Amino acid sequence: MRASCTIEAIRELRERYRVEALAYDPWRAQQAALELEREGMVCITWPQTDARACPASEALYRAVIEQRLTLPAHPKLAEHAANTVQRHSRRGWRIDSPSRGANIDSIVALMMALERVENQPEPARFLGWI
Repeated sequence: MRASCTIEAIRELRERYRVEALAYDPWRAQQAALELEREGMVCITWPQTDARACPASEALYRAVIEQRLTLPAHPKLAEHAANTVQRHSRRGWRIDSPSRGANIDSIVALMMALERVENQPEPARFLGWI
């Protein structure tokens, strides 16, 4: 998908929903994120390195197996899910595309969103004066 199409799709989603932030891989979406940041959107880098994607892939797998997360009946989501494979790397396994032409973008976005939701830092607590 071209960056301009992605930016327009994000803008449309922002019109319909309350979008807290955009998590993006700087390798592919840096320019789009810069443009959206200029418009006031919060953009957070999410490099898809093995160190980050392996634990996030495992968390997505657990969420599906434990039925905490289900995909709605949507043909594109079903296609992306069917295209998703497990690929082993130096740091474990991660979700991946079986070939260059197979699109899994919505599943990768789901993995990134789940990782952001499940890994919220604890709010700072005031313990007292020293």
